[in-house]
Amino acid sequence: MNLDELLKQAITDPSKRAVFLQTLIKSDIYVICRYPVRQERGKESEGIQLELITTHNPDGEMFIPFFTSFRALQQFAKRYVDCYKMNCLRFFDLIQSVSAVLNPNSYGKEFSSQEIKSILMIAQHLKIKAISYNEADTISYRRPAHDVSHIIRASSKFLSKQPNVDKAYIMEMMRGSEKPQILLIIDMIGSTRKLFVPLSKYLSKIVRKNEHLCFLSYEQDIAKKASADFEPFYVRKKRYFEK
Repeated sequence: MNLDELLKQAITDPSKRAVFLQTLIKSDIYVICRYPVRQERGKESEGIQLELITTHNPDGEMFIPFFTSFRALQQFAKRYVDCYKMNCLRFFDLIQSVSAVLNPNSYGKEFSSQEIKSILMIAQHLKIKAISYNEADTISYRRPAHDVSHIIRASSKFLSKQPNVDKAYIMEMMRGSEKPQILLIIDMIGSTRKLFVPLSKYLSKIVRKNEHLCFLSYEQDIAKKASADFEPFYVRKKRYFEK
């Protein structure tokens, strides 16, 4: 049973809350970052810089949102945002002086700073370590199981007007037990935010209810690996001086 289902059960059945919490602190969660997270090659923990976004509840109290799944994050953000996947216990250790809310604006749970500190003390006593899985090992890719020609047509039309885009790929991406998502990998030069945000808004007009989009830049190693067995659906026409 995935974390989303355990959370739903814990909300309605108090007897399930201990199991949910034990599972949560051993699981990976998603956070929204103000800027893209970069990591030095060959290092797992050193060199990582991330600035988490904060928001406020109706009473004006600040909290940090975090999410059980990438889909839950997208439903909250409603647009393209930079995000990062990390172990929940490690996340609590980073933000222990601030409150956090799991899946805000949906079924979720608030963790006060005191509760977070208590969880960290219990985890330390039980010698539970914060271990994040290698995300690349939990993701698989395949050709879309349904017709995505409407996304291809709209994306091609949009990308043809972007001189900094060379090619684009489309596929289904599956993260662990989550439902498949439509992944667009863009080979481009320049700011991904300046391209992905308007592209996401443009495609939001034509995507269907059961379709969830996400984007990757081809310059990332994970994107190169994902697209290795796929042909691009869009390739920029050569300019006159390139012929």
